[in-house]
Amino acid sequence: MALPQRDKLIDEIHRLEGLMAYAESHGEWERLEELKARLKAAIDRMP
Repeated sequence: MALPQRDKLIDEIHRLEGLMAYAESHGEWERLEELKARLKAAIDRMP
């Protein structure tokens, strides 16, 4: 994976983690589960 792609993926992971923290703090449990799935998919793309 090229560095720009890797950096973009890392940024996406950090963004998802922030969104998950927000959803959890506001009791948005369905949204949290959706974000967890998206985070898992992003992590699986890491080489």
